[in-house]
Amino acid sequence: MNLNFEYIAAHISDYIQNENFFDTFDIRDIKTIMKYSRLTADQYVTLLKQSSSTLNSKELYISTRKANVTIQNFEEIVSILKFVKKYMKFHIFDGIVDFIKESDKHLRDSTDEIKKLQAKLNTLQKQKQNAAKETTVTRINESHNYPKEFLTKISSLKETRDFDSIYKFFEELSSKGNREMISKACEEGLWKKTAKACEEEHRLKKTSKPWEEELCLGDLMLEESKDDKNVLHIASEKGNLNLVKSLIEYGCDKETKDDDGNTPLILASENGHLEVVKYLISVGADKEAKDKYGDNPLISASSKGHLEVVKYLISVGFDKEAKNKYGDNPLISASSKGHLEVVKYLISVGADKEAKDNDGKTPLILASENGHLEVVKYLISVGFDKEAKNKYGDNPLISASENGHLEVVKYLISVGADKEAKDKYGWTPLISASSKGHLEIVKYLISVGADKEAKNKYGDNPLISASSNGHLEVVKYLISVGADKEAKNKYGDNPLISASENGHLEVVKYLISVGADKEAKNNDGKTPLISASSKGHLEVVKYLISVGADKEAKNNDGKTPLIFASSKGHLEVVKYLISVGFDKEAKNKYGDNPLILASENGHLEVVKYLISVGADKEAKNNDGYTPLIFASSKGHLEVVKYLISVGADKEAKNNDGKTPLIFASSNGHLEVVKYLISVGADKEAKNKYGDNPLISASENGHLEVVKYLISVGADKEAKNNDGKTPLISASSKGHLEIVKYLISVGAKKNAMDKFGCTVLSAAKDNVRVYLISL
Repeated sequence: MNLNFEYIAAHISDYIQNENFFDTFDIRDIKTIMKYSRLTADQYVTLLKQSSSTLNSKELYISTRKANVTIQNFEEIVSILKFVKKYMKFHIFDGIVDFIKESDKHLRDSTDEIKKLQAKLNTLQKQKQNAAKETTVTRINESHNYPKEFLTKISSLKETRDFDSIYKFFEELSSKGNREMISKACEEGLWKKTAKACEEEHRLKKTSKPWEEELCLGDLMLEESKDDKNVLHIASEKGNLNLVKSLIEYGCDKETKDDDGNTPLILASENGHLEVVKYLISVGADKEAKDKYGDNPLISASSKGHLEVVKYLISVGFDKEAKNKYGDNPLISASSKGHLEVVKYLISVGADKEAKDNDGKTPLILASENGHLEVVKYLISVGFDKEAKNKYGDNPLISASENGHLEVVKYLISVGADKEAKDKYGWTPLISASSKGHLEIVKYLISVGADKEAKNKYGDNPLISASSNGHLEVVKYLISVGADKEAKNKYGDNPLISASENGHLEVVKYLISVGADKEAKNNDGKTPLISASSKGHLEVVKYLISVGADKEAKNNDGKTPLIFASSKGHLEVVKYLISVGFDKEAKNKYGDNPLILASENGHLEVVKYLISVGADKEAKNNDGYTPLIFASSKGHLEVVKYLISVGADKEAKNNDGKTPLIFASSNGHLEVVKYLISVGADKEAKNKYGDNPLISASENGHLEVVKYLISVGADKEAKNNDGKTPLISASSKGHLEIVKYLISVGAKKNAMDKFGCTVLSAAKDNVRVYLISL
């Protein structure tokens, strides 16, 4: 039998997990597989245990002696030796085990002592460096022997808006080794300037007043800015080691941060500049520094695929499990971006294969989501769970399908991923791919048997999802393989209704062409035509009318396409429907017609058009609301003005006797109140309960309306049918500021309603306290 030993070795974890390795392969083949394999200590011990029931000690020795085993610590050595002693009868290992344990203890004690000595040494080195810098700076300051052109250059750069000139100046000094000049430039604070700060200073100089010039060019210009990147940031980002060294040697802050929180070490790591990284670490740069997103140097390097930087940072003690604010650690970041070699390395040094980000995404989910096939293959080969789910229930296959990564989908299916897996909302890989229009994935999933009628928790199947999102080619393919064109979701929407509602004309045409029912209704009674009209999709409306869609169709509330279009403000649809004979006075079951609903919702242009074609401006619904009453009630001032201008009755009353002014006052629409008063509306009109505008405004707490009505002479002692005055009404509802105002303008504090309630006895807590205090 010809075996692919490399493939078997790469997937040995599967055989270990299934406990069938020694049953599957001959002992001669096992020796070869061991040579290709890279095992952890745990995997090796597990293999040994599994073999003990099949092989004798000699066979066990022969078959496993050439295994490549990665040992991480003394404990793993001991566990292997203990097993070998037990099953291979090598009792000589007793002494070796005891020796290793004792050595481990001694080494741990010695390591602690070494760390203490290292800390003392680091402190002494820093003191030495600081002393050297102070000596150098003192010597330079004492000499004051700078060329005049150099000092002039610094002065001009301190005022420039050209950051590139500043950076090039430092580059030139560094390349020439002008240590004293670099020190002077740093001392002057020139390194702290940033591109953004330069622009801001230029803007301020152009607009500042003469007496502000000194502040602009002094304190502001040389104040260290955390906006954008300064010279040290750029040097680190570009990998200019000489300049980085020069700047830090002469006092520049190695922990300076840009506006994203990046330190020089983070920027050097992110951009793969190993030597700069090493140098910054050597001078004590903070290894725990994080940017504002929580990325540290190791996460940044991993995210950008800089393997050598990653290796170095790991070697100097960076935490390979550190996470940013989104929960991304180095392995998650590298997997998400497809950096295979970094992923392999991190796994090799023990990175946590169970780590998840804040959304519950594993490295494998992220690699699948972003289409990184080789990373996906590798992660699967080292035992990552291909069915792991994030907190939304998405697994690798769902993520790859949703994002259109065909080769990843094929590979995951080939290794047994569940093609019918569902996320927490019931989306399968096929529904996800159909929803996003990934035709080739849809074809592939169908070809391997995915359920084309599967539904999510909303009842959407692949065809409904594709139709809803306008993916014509997916719709055509699903229909071609027998998908049910009349299937409905839990809301009763079928593919045609969904396509019509979302304005996908070509999908609508195709579905009609293959016989979809153009009069189908959803749970609310909406047909495709009603749905398209409601959303303002004119071309879909025209097409449906052209193929004979029912113009008299109504939903469960009796709304016609024209009523829907008017209520939503879709003027062009309204015009078209009127032009093809829709009834402009048709009413829903509440008695609302197109003009009433357009007025209620403030659609001025629709109102104007309906009036222009003869709509009844005094039409009333079942509750007696006219277009003007509705517009006033909702505060649509321009609609109110227009309706008044064309003669609408400003004193019309609904079934409760409320006029437009009473409604506007009751709902606090001050500008509408002012306008209605200005055109002569009756400020003392009463509804059937005797409430007038002032009583209504007082009861509902609209202070500015109350003030205005009083200012134009409204009766502050008017009473409703229960004898309540504005003051009693405001007091009973706890509107303290209105109570205070009404009393300040002379409202009677001793007023009493027909039930004997006074202003005080009707008062709520805060008002009661105020009234007692008077």
